[in-house]
Amino acid sequence: METAAGGLGLCDDVLVEILVRLPSKSVLRCRAVCKRWRRITTDGSFLSAHAAHAASCTREMIILPWSHYGPGSLAVKTMRIPLDPRPRSRPIRFLCNRTSKGWCRVLYSLDGLLVLEPRHGRSRFIICNPMTRQSASLPPLVPQPCFNAFACGFYLHSPSNEYRLLCHCVQGETDQARRHTEQSYYILSTGSTLPRRLGRAPTPVDLPTTWPRYEVPVAHRGILHWFSLHSEATRTGKMLAFHTVSETFRLMSRPPERAGGDTTTTSRSLFELDGELCVAAMQSVTSLDIWVLQDYKAETWMLRHRVTMLGVSNAVTMNMVLSVGSGTILIGSSNCDVARLYNLKDKKMHEDVMFESSVPTFLLFSESLVPHAFFDSPPHPQFESISFSSPRGGS
Repeated sequence: METAAGGLGLCDDVLVEILVRLPSKSVLRCRAVCKRWRRITTDGSFLSAHAAHAASCTREMIILPWSHYGPGSLAVKTMRIPLDPRPRSRPIRFLCNRTSKGWCRVLYSLDGLLVLEPRHGRSRFIICNPMTRQSASLPPLVPQPCFNAFACGFYLHSPSNEYRLLCHCVQGETDQARRHTEQSYYILSTGSTLPRRLGRAPTPVDLPTTWPRYEVPVAHRGILHWFSLHSEATRTGKMLAFHTVSETFRLMSRPPERAGGDTTTTSRSLFELDGELCVAAMQSVTSLDIWVLQDYKAETWMLRHRVTMLGVSNAVTMNMVLSVGSGTILIGSSNCDVARLYNLKDKKMHEDVMFESSVPTFLLFSESLVPHAFFDSPPHPQFESISFSSPRGGS
């Protein structure tokens, strides 16, 4: 049995159990120790287990600078959200810069991958892995076959093992053209160089005064769900669901309004909690109801929690809720630098989370070193590269 630095008298299985718990940067350094450690830490099963462990034991939310100007304004960072009611610190780490040419939006985070859209990129989308420092462009939609494209959701198509971006595309350039031109859903796949038309997309009732808009969907049971910000919301008053295997849509019922009383619901937020699809109906800055989809097939909702948060000094804008594990939810807004941690099991406020000069995105990030072949494909001629060096020159 080896006793050198690469062996430590441990069999491979025990060594895997140790290394799989390390952060990605440490795993990358371990590859330089010896051939044995490199073999273990580059094995596909190890990388999958490492990604699964990272997703299960850490909660990091992507945060962005409050200002769009000045040094560091392009940085994408994460803040760890520990569940200790009295944490000593909230570690912040740098992931990447939002392109080297200018500001862009961070749209989605899934399995260690980020999807970004350059502000002036004419609906050209970028996918990157900050841990492996790789980036690639998805197939372009503009100027052909669309005049403009709007991202709807990002998902893993399990039968093909491809990551795909669903887009709502508009062909017409002018208001008159948009009113009469057919709109379509397109899919951009990491396994293809061309977009694929999925079918006709509904025309928003307020077109042409506004463009189609979609909130970040909630994935549950392999299905993406949009609660109130989608093209059929105003007309139907229902949620929109998209099955990521069959790639088909359906409309679903929302939970009922609160009965009685003089309290008005100001906003609603769809999220997943302990494997169940939930809606938080917020009545004010101090109270909310949490509805659970008890029967998914019958679309039956049940009121599970009624949360009251009193005696908190900091003003919090409440329109988004995110589950961060162990029955704890984060309540806040992407336009507010303060959010609240509340434990549903203990029915207690943990604390207010201060983001200082940053704002929360309510997008969770979990690191992954799993390799993807699409990063090795030739880049598009107009591809905007991602910088993975921090503003201070670190990594």
